[in-house]
Amino acid sequence: MFRDAGVSAGRNRFSCSLPTWELLAELGRTFGWHPKGTTYVVPETGRATMPALRNYQPSGSQDTKLVGAEDALGWARALELAKTSPHVPAMIEARAVALASGGEPAGELLPGVLEEFVEFAYGGTFKFAILGDTLAEAGSER
Repeated sequence: MFRDAGVSAGRNRFSCSLPTWELLAELGRTFGWHPKGTTYVVPETGRATMPALRNYQPSGSQDTKLVGAEDALGWARALELAKTSPHVPAMIEARAVALASGGEPAGELLPGVLEEFVEFAYGGTFKFAILGDTLAEAGSER
């Protein structure tokens, strides 16, 4: 986990494993988040004027995607609901078992990570990409 708390209005950095990212997305959808789609972050030298909607599957740092403010807010609200559900521990355990049986690292949701991501997502628009073995949100834009 890392964050740059230099912004007085809140968190502007967040990092997690790929299984955790996928679990956060699954929990969001289960509790009412309707993903609007991401867009690629176009380099300043890029020529694209109308970004096409993409999925939430992260790629390398040369393929950064952007989650819009309304989408991030919807995700955060859905995860707020998930935090109060008695079903979430069973969902987390089921995902961990499924990953482990497939030989993949468990997708556990460590204490505090859900709260950290909710706080981050409430910050608005953000970018994400894979950095090494970790999914790193490249910052929040307000």
